[in-house]
Amino acid sequence: MLPVILERVTPKAYDNIISHYEETFNEKPTVEQRNAWKKLLDLLSTISPPHPIILEYPIFTERADVIFVDKDKALVVEAKGWRHVKKIGDNVVEADGELHEDPCYQLNNYVNKLNLFHSSNIKFEGVLFLYNTMDYSSSECKILRNVNELNEELDKFPPGSLEDASKIVEGKLELKETFIQLVRKLKEEKLKDLSKALLSKGYGLTEDQMKVMNAVFEALKKGEKVNFLIRGASGSGKSLLAVTLYLEGLSRGYTTILAYKNNRLINTVRKALGEKLSSFIMFYSTGRREPPGVGEKGFDDWFTKKIGNLNIDLVIFDEAQRMTEEVIKISPKGKVNVYFYDDSQVLIGNEAGTRENFLKLLSNVREYELPSPVREPTQYLDFVRKILEGVKGNPGNFDFRIFDNIVDMLNELENKRGKIALICSFTESEGDAKEKTSWESIKNIRIGYPLQSSFDLYKGVKFKGEELKIKWLMDEKTEYPRYWNGELDPLKYCASVYGAQGFEADYVGVVWGRDLIWRNKGWTVNLDAITDYVGGRESLKRIANKDEKKALELLKNRYYIMLTRGLRGVYVFFEDKETSNAIKKLMKNPSNV
Repeated sequence: MLPVILERVTPKAYDNIISHYEETFNEKPTVEQRNAWKKLLDLLSTISPPHPIILEYPIFTERADVIFVDKDKALVVEAKGWRHVKKIGDNVVEADGELHEDPCYQLNNYVNKLNLFHSSNIKFEGVLFLYNTMDYSSSECKILRNVNELNEELDKFPPGSLEDASKIVEGKLELKETFIQLVRKLKEEKLKDLSKALLSKGYGLTEDQMKVMNAVFEALKKGEKVNFLIRGASGSGKSLLAVTLYLEGLSRGYTTILAYKNNRLINTVRKALGEKLSSFIMFYSTGRREPPGVGEKGFDDWFTKKIGNLNIDLVIFDEAQRMTEEVIKISPKGKVNVYFYDDSQVLIGNEAGTRENFLKLLSNVREYELPSPVREPTQYLDFVRKILEGVKGNPGNFDFRIFDNIVDMLNELENKRGKIALICSFTESEGDAKEKTSWESIKNIRIGYPLQSSFDLYKGVKFKGEELKIKWLMDEKTEYPRYWNGELDPLKYCASVYGAQGFEADYVGVVWGRDLIWRNKGWTVNLDAITDYVGGRESLKRIANKDEKKALELLKNRYYIMLTRGLRGVYVFFEDKETSNAIKKLMKNPSNV
């Protein structure tokens, strides 16, 4: 598996890196990648550096080419064999006819992430090694042009040992701020320096994200009418890129709208950014006549009355998989429209934001994909997918645990540093739409006794000396923003999947309910436990009544979302014992239970 650690550059190094790549990705590297490795290794062999070398070190979705290791420092080398390079955007270059992220931005992004998020506490520095061209220059990073310059740079670093290299490889990269915490900080930055502000905080855009940003603003600059489809799995950075595009659009003088369906997310983002920056954050669908959403009839008249014209340059739709077909048809209100979506996160029956529907209903479409994950390790996400398909999997080094007792889970969460949160299946109680903040309404109590469903699992259970009682987060304008901003006790409230989509915490406790249960060697839907009537005729409850196969698909989507909200750990308590035992048997790593 990548990365590869070398004590010295030897003739076997090339074969080693190819075999490790194939083992990691289950595919052969491209001819271009093999040629780049061969050229780089040939160059390094001419100077035979005495330092241990780490090749292709993963940094979330990307990989650093080379890291040279000394006792307490490390030198990150981003090597490029480009021959012809020219800058074409703020942080984009054209190299040998293809678009790439600016190499100094890319290098600094790697170095900042390693310094801010790596558990080893080693000091990382970086250089850009351009061994085939003199075209590119920048004041943003140190550039070396030949192996002699690289050798001189390495002389400043006393050689470390293989043990020092192992500290880096065995260490962890963990993001230290949630999406909302980062958004709150962005409002304090100068909008024109936004990409650099993200870079300095360790959240610089990846090459794929930067390509999207460049394409969007190039289209605006040229006056093109384009609809961009940006597909990204859970944890791929869609929401952060959406907010970045929005703020960047405003800073460049474009009339820009950021649109959501999730009222819990929209209110929390508005509060995080503040009133001034939130004036063009809107709903794309409300179901109400006043004010209508961006993708609903009547929006044009409403917006014209409010703003004075309908001259909209850019509209960004986050969580666009939740659009209905009618909303998709009406939604292109900007000269340029950007749709961020993940069709595996559809929640109710009439949501139609799939690639097939977007291509059918929109014109002038350009597609991009964001690889996953920025947030959780790929192995953990694969594990979640596997167990939801009833297949054995291994969560790897990610802190995933199953608890037989909810109090034990709550105690473990309480002892964790960082942001914690609870997410519960939409079962047992439906929430009181008339008395959203009431602790007296039995409809609002999700964990405790008595419950609306008469489920008595929590009868007599105490937490911190008191009867256990956990309330649904219900009020979209007060409770949700305060909860995800860390202003409410995270263990006294829990979010449903609707309040979890788009959010994250360092550690998340998931209460897996009796809606998706394991029976007869497979998953089945338990209609009786479901209390989700959101969407009326298209609600999960109604669909489960008439189409169990569709309900099963929607439930798997929901649990995938809930199980992928934790940056550092996800802890699970099952309200159905048989399901808990089944998942334990599906886990290849029994130390997590």
